[in-house]
Parts: sequence; C-alpha cells; structure tokens
Amino acid sequence: MTASIFAGVLAAHWHANREWQRTLAGSYFSRADRWIALGGTWTSNAAQIQNNSEERGAKLIARTGNWKDFQVQADLQIAEPFGEAGLIVRSHGEEEGVDAYHGYFAGVRTMDSSIELGRADFGWRSMAHSKLPANADPHQWLHLHVVAVGCRIGFEVTLPDGASTTSLVDDADCIASGSFGLRSYLTSAKWRNLQVSSATEQDLTQMEQQSKAGINLHDLLLTEPSDPASAELYTTSMRAEARRHETQPGVTPIGDFRLSPGRHSNVTIQGVIISTPPLADIQDDSGSLIALNVDPRVSLKLGDVVEAQGTVISERFRSQLEDAKIRVLWSDTPVPPLAVTAAQLTGGTYRGRFVEVEGTLISTESQPGGYELTLQDGDQTFRALGSLDFRLDPARLEPGSRLRLRGTATSLDQFTHGIYPFTVITDRVDVVSGPPWWSLDRIAWLVLGCIPLFVCFQWILHRIQAWHTRSLLREREELAFEMHDTLAQSFTGIAYQLQAAKIEQRGERAIRTHIQNALDMVHASHRDASRTISALRPQYRQASDIVAALKELAERLSDGGDLRIKTQVEGKNANLPLAVTDALFRIGQEAVTNAVQHSGCRTLDTRLKLMRSEAQLTVRDDGCGIVNEEQEHGFGIAGMKSRAAKVHAHFDIVTTPFQGTCVTVTAPLQIAHGLIATLRAILSPER
Repeated sequence: MTASIFAGVLAAHWHANREWQRTLAGSYFSRADRWIALGGTWTSNAAQIQNNSEERGAKLIARTGNWKDFQVQADLQIAEPFGEAGLIVRSHGEEEGVDAYHGYFAGVRTMDSSIELGRADFGWRSMAHSKLPANADPHQWLHLHVVAVGCRIGFEVTLPDGASTTSLVDDADCIASGSFGLRSYLTSAKWRNLQVSSATEQDLTQMEQQSKAGINLHDLLLTEPSDPASAELYTTSMRAEARRHETQPGVTPIGDFRLSPGRHSNVTIQGVIISTPPLADIQDDSGSLIALNVDPRVSLKLGDVVEAQGTVISERFRSQLEDAKIRVLWSDTPVPPLAVTAAQLTGGTYRGRFVEVEGTLISTESQPGGYELTLQDGDQTFRALGSLDFRLDPARLEPGSRLRLRGTATSLDQFTHGIYPFTVITDRVDVVSGPPWWSLDRIAWLVLGCIPLFVCFQWILHRIQAWHTRSLLREREELAFEMHDTLAQSFTGIAYQLQAAKIEQRGERAIRTHIQNALDMVHASHRDASRTISALRPQYRQASDIVAALKELAERLSDGGDLRIKTQVEGKNANLPLAVTDALFRIGQEAVTNAVQHSGCRTLDTRLKLMRSEAQLTVRDDGCGIVNEEQEHGFGIAGMKSRAAKVHAHFDIVTTPFQGTCVTVTAPLQIAHGLIATLRAILSPER
C-alpha cells in the first residue's frame, strides 16, 4: 500500500514537471484551445496575444493546471489613455464581468502612470499601488513580472531603459493555488513573450533586493495621496480626451437618409463601429449603415467612435457608404446588442443594427480564417459568418445545438447568395444548449448497440431452452431406470409365476402357491407405483407437508398395528426448493418403509429441523437395525445416498443391531432462494 502511494506521488511530481516544461514552449500560448475567453475580442499568433475590445474586465484565462508557487512574465502595451491591463495569478471560479473571479491581479494603469496589485473576489480590494518613474510612458512596451510563493505576492514593472517599480504584499488569508491569465479594463492591449515557470522564495528575495523598499499589505490599503503634479496629469488627460469627444461640425444623422432614399454625395457621419470588415457597420442613435471598401490600413475594432465621409446610397431598409474615408475619433466600449428574433430580422426593420439572435444549428463549414453556420429559428433559415477567435471552435459545434449569435444582419447578395433572407456577420457565438439526445445519429447508434444485446439475449434464451430440454430428458431417463428396477422387474416376476401356474402339474396346491406369489407381487408393484407417482407430484412444498406425508405413509404401512409414530417440525415453516423437498421426501419415504416393513420397530420418530442455511430430516426407529453387511450396501440405502448427492446434501445412517436405526440427511439452502421463497409466501394470495 505504501509503495503504491509513493509511486503515485512520484508520478504526479513527474507529470507536474512535464507540464512546466511543456508550458514554457514558445508556441504553447498561441493556440486558442489553451485559453478560456471571458469578454473581450481576443486574437493571437506566434508573436503576441491581443485584445481589440475596450470592455470592462475582459479576461483570458489559461486552461493549464491548478498551480501553487509560480511566476508569470510578459511584455505589455496598453493602447488607451484611461485603461488598465496586466496579469492574473492563482485564479479560479471565473465568470464574465468586472472582477468576477477569485485571484490576484497585477497591472499598469495609464491614467496616472502607476502599477497596482490587488485581489478580486467578485469585488476588488487594492493591496499595493505605486507610481512609475516620472519620465515613464505607460503606452510603450513594458515588462511585467509577477511571483506568487506561499502567501507573498511580488510584482515588478520594468521600463525599456531598465528602470523598474516593485510592489510586494503579504496576504495572511491568501488564495493558495489557481491558474493564470490576462486582463484588460477599458482599453485594448497586447501581450508578448509570455512565460510561466515555477517559483521559490529566492525569486521573491531577488525581486525585493532590486526594489528600494519592501511594501507590506498593511502599509498600502489606500493609494498614494495626490500631489500637484499628479493632479495636473489627471486634468490634462481629461481635457485632451474631452476635446476628442466634441461633436464634429457638419455631421448628418444616419436615420435621415432613410427618409430621403437615393444618392447623397459628400456627406459626413459619426457613429460607433458595431462590426468590422468584411462588413464594416457604423451605428448612431438614429440608425446604421454599411461602409464598403474600407481602407485596410485603417485599424477598426468594436466600440470605436469614427467619423466617415463619402457617398451614401439609401434604400428603404438599408443604407451603404461608398468610397468611405474613416477616421477613428476615440475608442469606447461596444454598444449592447438588441435582442431580436429571426422573423423580425426577415422583416428588415433591424437589419444593419447590432443585434442578438438565436437559432438551431443545422450545419457547420470551416473557411480560411473563419467559419460559416447554417441555422434555423422557427420557419426561418439563415446564415452566419464569423472569424475564428478564442471563443469558438466550429469543429466542436454539434448539429441540433441552440446557439446565440451577436453581430449585424445584412441582406446583401454577396453574403446571402440570393438563398437566405439575411446573413448575420457575427463576432460572438455562445452555445445555449446542446443537441437533443434523440438525434438521428444517436438513434442509429442505439439501434446498432441493441442488435448485439438482442443476439446475446437470443443466445442465452437458446441455452436456457437447451438446458431445460436436457433436464427433462435426464428426469425421464431416471424415471425409466426406476421403473425398470421396480415395476418392470415386478411384472417379469408376475409373468413368471403365472406361467409356472399354467404349466404346473403337481396339483392344485402348487398352482395356488404360484397364484398367491403373483398376487403378492402385484400388491408390491402397486405400492411401488403409488410411491413413484406420489414422489413425482410437486405437492409437498412446505416443510410441514413433508412430515405429514411421511406420517401418513407410516400409518398406511403399519395397517392399524401397534406402531407409535412421533413427528416434529423445528424452526419456521417455509416453502423449500422443489429439488430439496423431493429429495427429503424420497429419502424419508425409503427410511420409513424400511423401518415399518423390515425392522419390526414399535416406535418411529420423524423430525424436520429448519435453519437459515439448511434443512435436516431425521428418521429414527427402535427396530432390529441392520444385522448384516448385505443390507447396509443394499439398493435402498444406495438410492438414498444418490438422492442426497443430487441436492449436495450430507447423508448419514447410524445403526445398532437389535437397537434401531437413525437416518439423517442435511440439505443446504441458498440464502437468495430463501429470500425469494419468503417474499412469495408473504405475497401469496392464499394467505
């Protein structure tokens, strides 16, 4: 036992080391199946991982193991002036939402050029907050290093020029283990050179030595107090951002073009990007339109507020912008989708808007860098197109699943091919529920699985029937042998006596002697036939019936003589297996017959003792006993032993010349059969 536990510990340790080595591979984090995306719009390649969304609290959590002491390093670049991004360590229980997880976050805040280390437990608790050097640009590439050993967490940010800022905290009630991940808040961000490895106290000591002073949890429950320089930095950033958010002159609401269908040249619109190329869609408070042939050099992401100039072609249910010149004014969080049905999208009212629609998946097809889905909702069949990301693996989507799609709907022929009423250009697909169990494939597999079971059942049934047939033949063979040994021999003797009487010439007295012998043989044959027929009838099932039948047999054989008969049943009266009752009765019948007809006994005692696992029958007489060896090895005793062996019973005979004979047979009872017999006795309608 100890050796097996030790071997298990070694195997687990070896597996953990292999996991570390595999995690350190450069291409490990570039695969989407290594992560769980919770919010955000994540993309990756062999060089870096990027979030193109400014959602609040977008997270990307690694699917790797539940680790205790480890360190994470990465280079980080934050795009927006009022955002925050960094690394998560010892995380578990993640959900979508701001701080919706248990774990530690260490990141950089661009608004005040600072670093922050804190703990999230579906709420935020700041544990350390330090300023970056005065000349630091928080939007350049920074190197982040987080170490977690025991209940101490260390965080270090290094600038390109080698300057660094460090924070260390102690958390008495710490989170002991978990995974790691990436997180951004109100900004898009990029991570590169991501590395994960084990950590020791020496790594924390080295980080602490590089910092000017260690920082304790109790020293930094609040952020640093504001000074004039920090206040000026805040106000300057706010003024710059406010100027960017000013309404641009000459902007026409998008909804105005629907009121006057036709061609409108040299117009300016302002709105939010709700879908990115190949179908760039811009939406404001009055409506939305499609921007065609967008310059690929313009980087657009969901939530960007843009200014677009060009020619608007307006129709009844849609508008499109040709020769669009788009300029990003500022970045913002994506607008929330409008929940609609497929029937509502077919009507055209909500086409071009940022919507959320559900449908049942019919088929999936992978395309270069993306996927195509065919769905159905009610009587409406529609199409969905999207790009591969961390959220969706089309190969794992099963037909029949209920999906929720978020994106924009269009009826342009280049997307519908003239087949579907609309196509959803989606940026997110969620599985609402899996396919029903009664799909065609599963029913086919179920039928195929039932065929071997049916064949096996037929084979077992055939074997049972064959066994039953063999049992009947064996019983008939035994009956034939018994009739041959009793009735056939008796008939032969009767025929011999009658033949002798027919040819007898010695006189009438000799003839009568032959006839009397024949009559005696007839009576004996009749008794043997009655005994055989009685034994074959399954009339003795209860224990008391066996004893009563043996008493009746003794009374009949004694023919009113002075034989004293005693009977007794010990234990609870119950139904016994048919094979056991037959064996006990036949053995008892032979013992009673021998005692009454051959021993000359005056007292016959028959007892049946019932126990939980066995039944014991005893037939005792006070007759002459077995006086010679020929009687002891006679046919009757051999028959009793044979019947006892058939039911695996123990047979014993004790005899003393001129003092009596005691025959004992002990038959085992199966417990399961006893329980079934008891249940049948309780439920029997005769009771």
